[in-house]
Amino acid sequence: MDKKLRKKLITVLSMITTTLLMGAVSACSPASSARKAEPVGPKFVAHRGYSHAYPANTESAFVAAAGMSFYGIETDIRKTKDDYFVCNHDATVLYADGTQKEISSTKLSALLANPIYNDKTDSEVYLCTFETYLQACKQGGKVAVIELKDYFNSTSVAKILNIIDNEYDRKKVCFISFSYGALQQVKKADASIELQYLSQTENDPTFDLCLSNGISIDVRSTILTEELVKTFHDAGLKVNVWTVNQPYELETAYECGVDYITSDLFHGE
Repeated sequence: MDKKLRKKLITVLSMITTTLLMGAVSACSPASSARKAEPVGPKFVAHRGYSHAYPANTESAFVAAAGMSFYGIETDIRKTKDDYFVCNHDATVLYADGTQKEISSTKLSALLANPIYNDKTDSEVYLCTFETYLQACKQGGKVAVIELKDYFNSTSVAKILNIIDNEYDRKKVCFISFSYGALQQVKKADASIELQYLSQTENDPTFDLCLSNGISIDVRSTILTEELVKTFHDAGLKVNVWTVNQPYELETAYECGVDYITSDLFHGE
């Protein structure tokens, strides 16, 4: 073989070998491994904060969840007599001394005056304000999943959004509620905010309204089905499921292909 031709062939083969080696190295590189290791499946939401270990809807539960790998932190908000918002599931607050106060008929200062009931830790804990909750979400970079208890009119929704703008970012919030009307008020105020209608009713007739108006759902685990998830996914909407604490509930949620799982427990690494 001619020396010039042999030299040219060697050069070409060398270039091919180098290209193949570079491709192999790239496939095994940390960046490629990181891409392959990207998490798939549903995102987890801390139900009323990390309520497995801390009293639900308190600053300690929110701060704990903020430091973990939850996607979002859920809370329930209610309005006080003097138009402030606090985090509490029930309409009344149970205090450490056994007394109770109704949130809607009590001013904020009185609601915050005494420690609330705590069966999770040895520390004194107090009712948490909406602002403090948002600050914890911001600290951890978590999505604030805000349940509107009962119906909130346009004035209340505007005030809630203003607080969010001051304390965090409305692009990092999601509103959930059993009240379809309350969600509609949020949609009228800002159609870009994610909304999820809460339900524990099989074949809930409000699901049709959600499908028609672009509202996702957040359903109790007992009514979750693959068909329900598919129906909402086909409409470009999402499905959240609550409150997933048992292994069989977690397995069902994965099998159905939900987008979010709300839990008292920590299912991450």
